[in-house]
Amino acid sequence: MDSELKNKRQRLQFWVLVIVLFLFSLILGVIGFERYYEYHKIPHNLANSFYNALQLYVLESGSFLDYLPIELNIARFSAPMISLAAIMITILQIFRKQWERFKISLLKNHIVIIGYGTIGKNIAKDLLAKRKKILVIDLDIDINKKGSLKNSRCKIINADASDITVLKKARIKKADAVYILTDNDNTQINICLKIYHLLEESKRKKVDPLNCIMHLNKQELMSTLKNHKLVQNIKDSFILKVFNVHESNARDLFEEFPLDKEGISLNSKEFVQVLIFGFDLTGEALAIQTALTGHYLNGEKPKIIIFDDQAENRLNNFLNKYPSFIEYCDIEQITIESNNPQILNKVLPYINIPNTLTSLILSYEDETKNLLLGLQFDQIEFNKPITILIQMSDEISFKTFSNKVQPFGLTSRVCSHDAICNEILDKKAIAFHNFYLNKRKNEIDFSNKNADASWEELTQEYKDSNRKAADHIGVKMRAIGCDIVEVNDTRPTIKFTQNELIMLAKLEHKRWNAERSLAGWTYNETRNNNIRKTPDLTNWENLTKEIQDYDMNAVKSIPEVLASVGLKAVRR
Repeated sequence: MDSELKNKRQRLQFWVLVIVLFLFSLILGVIGFERYYEYHKIPHNLANSFYNALQLYVLESGSFLDYLPIELNIARFSAPMISLAAIMITILQIFRKQWERFKISLLKNHIVIIGYGTIGKNIAKDLLAKRKKILVIDLDIDINKKGSLKNSRCKIINADASDITVLKKARIKKADAVYILTDNDNTQINICLKIYHLLEESKRKKVDPLNCIMHLNKQELMSTLKNHKLVQNIKDSFILKVFNVHESNARDLFEEFPLDKEGISLNSKEFVQVLIFGFDLTGEALAIQTALTGHYLNGEKPKIIIFDDQAENRLNNFLNKYPSFIEYCDIEQITIESNNPQILNKVLPYINIPNTLTSLILSYEDETKNLLLGLQFDQIEFNKPITILIQMSDEISFKTFSNKVQPFGLTSRVCSHDAICNEILDKKAIAFHNFYLNKRKNEIDFSNKNADASWEELTQEYKDSNRKAADHIGVKMRAIGCDIVEVNDTRPTIKFTQNELIMLAKLEHKRWNAERSLAGWTYNETRNNNIRKTPDLTNWENLTKEIQDYDMNAVKSIPEVLASVGLKAVRR
């Protein structure tokens, strides 16, 4: 491992330096004793001088007469100092690990970070800035990255976190929280289960639960795990939150750069068109978010065009996972390399389609591809406004040479401790749920439904549903000619007409249908949550009055939801 080799190299360099200094002092000592004996006319030979020079290292050289040559004086002081330094370093080398282990064995109320990649590094930086105690577990932390962890509040274990003994050494049972951030989803889940069993054995009190935050790369695993009892059960000493950085990127992106631009009204002929370059995990997340939020009053489905060197295979795999996707989006694919000179000729015909609101999203895993292609698009004078978005992990400002190209996917925005744990992206979702609770509290059967709980006690599935409803607020408001502004704006807050309420409620139900269908739910006359069957996955006209009212209330709550986060909707 690279970091191990570098450590060995540094230790070797130190001991080479010690040996060089040792030989230098020894030679000075021999020369000094030779001159000393000659000056005082004391019988001697070279062996005597060599032996006495060695004695200097253990302070056993005896007493001297008044005159001492300068070489001997230097050797008298440097030799024991070299010995002392070598002894001290040796002792530290022997006991350093034991001392670190001892300090780790005393840890409590700390935060464990398993995996020190880009996300782990960002979270560790945030936590250290907040003066939190952290423990990082990684099998191979790069020596260059380790520098940022040289902090008295940070401990490191270079080991495999899937080993139960390593988790025990990390004092997981006494931790406040644990982040699981390795690159492999199977490894993540394996570690999560081991931590859960450790908590069960420890009989940790439910009033002091361990918060476990796990990142999953694959969205299909997210959907499955969010319905698992491990996540659904929020009444034990283990609270699991799963997140996906690609999903967070997509949500953040469409919030800042809406696909429908200024909005699509009932009588509009416009439709959304998204060109996605690179159909890896981020590309898939963008497609899913388009299907979840792309429900407009004019009934036009969004259109997605995929540009990728493996577009056909990747699209087929994607549709196998989400067979209902084509009900909510039209989708095409073009198999082409990002550096192919013909790529612009493939793109331009789509740009010129009339009545399109087009966004170009460059989401290749290789950021160099994104940057180079973005620079090409930047030089084109399109005949209408085009949004160009480019995935970059670092803060790179394109405004110095372009107003057209905007970066997204910055880890500092969606992968910080605050963004994940304080749920910055979820403020409106929390407000949605609180509005629901306030209405439900007045009903006789309150507390009979799983959703009748505070946000903190709500299961991941219900939290997700609120998130997706909140993500669609902007689409609804723009559709009826409204802007979302700061609450101190002088214009009056919107009051929906009855016609608007009905239109938006129907639109909300279409959005909900997409949410459920993409999560694997299907229609059935009898509800069965365990196998994801529901009678509500149908057209508006077939819904019961109760469910229609639920959608109506969701729309009515929008002004209150916005107000709770310092915003309001106003007529243009």
